[in-house]
Formats: sequence, structure tokens, C-alpha cells
Amino acid sequence: MISALTTFLSQAFLFALSLLMGVVCYMGTKKIATKKQLDVELPLMSGSEVIHDSMVINASAHLLAKTHQPVDIAGDVLGNFYVLQKNGDIVRISPSEAGMTVSTGYAKLAAANTATDIGFSAISLHPQFHVKNSPGYGKFYVVAAETAGSGTADFTPEFGNDGEDHQDVIYEYQTIDPLLGNFKGASREIVRFSQPGAENNVESIAFDHLGQLYIGVGDGSSDEVTHTSPSKNASSLTSAYGKVLCINPLGDNSANGQYGIPETNPFCRVSDSIPELWAFGLRNPHSLHFDPFQGCLNIGDTGIDGTEEINVSRLGGEHFGWDLSETSALFDRSLRAQLKEIVTNPAITTKTGRANGNVIYRGENFPALAGRIIMTNESGQLLCGNSKTGMKYDSSVSQVKVPGLGDRPLSGLKTTLDGELIVLCEDGSIFEIRKAASLGTEKRANRQLFCQLDETIPAKG
Repeated sequence: MISALTTFLSQAFLFALSLLMGVVCYMGTKKIATKKQLDVELPLMSGSEVIHDSMVINASAHLLAKTHQPVDIAGDVLGNFYVLQKNGDIVRISPSEAGMTVSTGYAKLAAANTATDIGFSAISLHPQFHVKNSPGYGKFYVVAAETAGSGTADFTPEFGNDGEDHQDVIYEYQTIDPLLGNFKGASREIVRFSQPGAENNVESIAFDHLGQLYIGVGDGSSDEVTHTSPSKNASSLTSAYGKVLCINPLGDNSANGQYGIPETNPFCRVSDSIPELWAFGLRNPHSLHFDPFQGCLNIGDTGIDGTEEINVSRLGGEHFGWDLSETSALFDRSLRAQLKEIVTNPAITTKTGRANGNVIYRGENFPALAGRIIMTNESGQLLCGNSKTGMKYDSSVSQVKVPGLGDRPLSGLKTTLDGELIVLCEDGSIFEIRKAASLGTEKRANRQLFCQLDETIPAKG
């Protein structure tokens, strides 16, 4: 009896010891895995500081016009371009015979209360600009900076609101006839933002194919990150700052009654959120580009320490990390481990100079660039992401060499309606990147990206 009891106790002790060792091994393995996960994934994309290689394409920079401090450009279905200058003047570039262009003054938008040191920053044409009898006929939109106290702001910062530096306003202009060479029409105010600082403001707007207008709104200031700094606006669902907003400028169900709230907005039915919110966790979303092939929005954002990001929003509701990633060292271990579930990493990060524009190339002239993210920077470089899908993160970038561009600083990048590249330079030059062999009198067929498809015909691409 005693022997059996001794055997039982020995077996029980061995079982308990084995169980304890198993628990210890599991916890040790879990700790190592967690530490490895934290060490690898928490330092979110630091940026590629060097250009890995260069790409030479059979292209040439074709000068469209010389302007003064161009900040943005928009094109229509007839091949006309509208260049917005910092001073509020719009230059219209129209095609002429023999492949040449003619540029003329189209409009002067500056007013007595324009904040001239900041000026105008963005222009976008409504997709129905040339569609007669449609709500968007003849309408285009601009972003203008006005002096403090110029009007009653629709949005004010939740954090860092110590005073007003200026106000950013989005205006709608409607011409009586889009075919006219000079603007004749009226304007109205859409939305007004109070800005506590001169940086990280409203710098970019872009339409999608449905006529929804995306607005990039910075966090309000370039101050250092603290518990009460403007950077905290980026993660607050009740603040419009540090976000991309999405509105219907032809609607009227907003709080000020001047625009509509799309029902597809991810937070439109969330009680503790502004309904305009599309994406958040951004510092200075300075360049927006909607890709109609994938139905996604590219967001160029300036981070700290010279980091530039290209973020891709597919469905809306993404948090792109600012300033959670930068302050993750202040979080406890469990919260830090959850960051990878909260933050959407950028498609591209670089440290090659401030980026001024980004697009996904969908043209036909340069197959080597097809589906790649193209971006420009202030150093005069045209860069190409090495991820063809534009969705997969790849820290490396290549420089695209285009004869004729030289090393002049670049201030913007857009595309024609058939997907070819338009480059804005700080010296006022506007270039279209054309296939070298196609320069001359040959006419190019228009293959417009924004089009209406019959519901019975499946979309291609």
C-alpha cells in the first residue's frame, strides 16, 4: 500500500514538474516571439534614403507653357489644362495645330483678404465639367488661404488651437460656358478651416469618378509631438485635421448646408465622429491622386525627419500611423503589440527630399512604368516605386531619367486624362512627358480614364 502510494506521488510530481516546465517554455517562447515582433514591426517604415538605380525611358519633356509659381494643374476632356498659380491666377493651356499649345490668362481669383504669403494651393475640375445639363457642368474647385478672421470657420482644431494664423477655404467656381477662353461666372464658399499654423494645412483636393471630392487636411502645425500638440488631431475622430475628408460638393446635407456627405463614408453613421472623415492618422497629406483602375486613393504625406510617405486608401477608414507610430515608445508592451493591427503601413517611404506629387501611371507610352507609383520631389527627381501593383510595400525607388527635365526643382505631378505624366517645375515650366518618337505632328488618340460604362459591359483593367 505504501509502495503504491509512493509510486503515485512520484508520478504526480513528475506530471506537475512536466506541466510547469511546459508552461515556462511556452511563456518563454511567447516572450521571445513578442519581442521579435516588436523589434521588427514597430519601427514602421523609416524610409529609403538612397535611390537604388535609375531607369532611362524613351521619353522627352515637351514644354507646354511657362507660368509663374505653379502649384497645381487640372485637365479637361478636350485636352485643355488649367494651371493654378500661387497668386490665384489661372493659366489655360489649349492644344493648337502641329502639336503645339497656346497659353492664355483664364482667371484671377485673389481677393483683398487673400493670405498672399501662403496663397492658393490646389485646383480640381468636376468630372461633369463638360457635361451639359448636369449638376457639375462648368464647375471647378480651388483651395485658397485667407487672412485670420476672414469668415466663420466650419472646422477648428481640437488640439493646438492657441490662435488663428489664417484660414483655408475651398471655393466652387462655375463658368457659364467651359468652352470660353476666359472665366465668366460665379463662385460660392464650400467649407472653411481655421488654421493655427502656416504649415500642415489644406494643400490638395481630388475627385473620383463618382464626383466625390477628397480633401487633404494637415494636422494644423509642425510643432513637436507632445500630449497636447496638434499632432493629436490626427487620431481624433471628432477633428477634421490630420485627415482625408470626402464630400459631395453638389449635395447639401452637411452641417453648413453647402455640400453633401456621401453615404459610403466609413464614419458617416458613427455618432462620435465627423461624417466627412475618410482616412486618418496623417500629418500633412499634400498630394492626392485617385486611381480609377483600382478605385483607390493615393495620399502623399510628409512625416518627421524628412520622411515622405505614399499611402494607399482602398476602402476608407485606414489609420496611417501619425502620431501613434512616432510615440509608440511611450506605450506599454500590449498596446505596442496592437499597433500593427491598427496602423496601415505606407506603400512607399523615402528620404530623398520633399515629395510634391504622386500618381499611379496608367498611360500607354511607357510600359516599364505601368502600374507603378510615380512621384516628384523638390530635388528635381522623378522617382518610380519598385512595386508594380502600387499596393505592396517596397522601400526601394528608382530615378526615372527624362531628357529635357534636367535637375530643376519640381513642384507637382499630375496626369492627362489618358494617363500620361504632367510635371510642374518651380521655375514655372509645365512639361508633358511624351514618347520621344511621337514628338511632332502626329495626333494621339485620347483614351480617357474617367468614362461612363454601360452596366451590361464589364469594365476592363
